[in-house]
Order: sequence, then C-alpha cells, then structure tokens
Amino acid sequence: MSVDGGEKIYPLSRDHRPTDEIETKRIIEAGGKIYQTQTMAKIPGLGGLGIKSQYLLGPHRVLPGRLSVSRTFGDIEAKLQKYGGNPNVVIAIPDIKAFRIQKDHDFIVLGC
Repeated sequence: MSVDGGEKIYPLSRDHRPTDEIETKRIIEAGGKIYQTQTMAKIPGLGGLGIKSQYLLGPHRVLPGRLSVSRTFGDIEAKLQKYGGNPNVVIAIPDIKAFRIQKDHDFIVLGC
C-alpha cells in the first residue's frame, strides 16, 4: 500500500513459501516435512577446468505432496488422506489484514 504520495510503502501480504520461518514451523507442527531434491548433472565444456558434474538443487517442497508453496487451493495428493495427504499441512487459509482507509492512503496493488 502506498501512503503519503509514495513516501511510505506498507506490505499487506507475504509469500507463503515453505522456507518462510512461520510457514516452516506451521508445516512441521502439522506433521509435514520440507525437502529439496538434488540431482547430479554433467556439465559439458567444463571438463578442462576439472569440473565434470555438480549437484543441482531443486526448489524447497512440502511433503505430503510436491508443492513449492505452503498454501493453495486444490492438490488432492497433498490434502486427502486416502492419497497420502494431510489436510493440515498444505492449507488454503489466507492471511487477512483489516484496516480503515485513511486520507493519506494513496492506493494498493493487487497481484497474483
């Protein structure tokens, strides 16, 4: 949110990533885990430097499921127990901020 002609900026939301400290704690307390895939990849053209391969790390993901976000609608594998899911780990409950609009509030940006 822009305030005072852009002199102040206030965030109204935050990304729900598995690596966020609050989300990590919530996921683990709900019985979930956070993991990161590793792949050994050959690197063409770097053999002369003594580098033939290296580990490539994938995004952090939430288990159960394979999502790299911690809150979302859908994903039956992450949420339904009959598919190995846990409805308390990947959730769709948003963070909500409520406030009264003031004269010094210029605008808010909504994006997805």
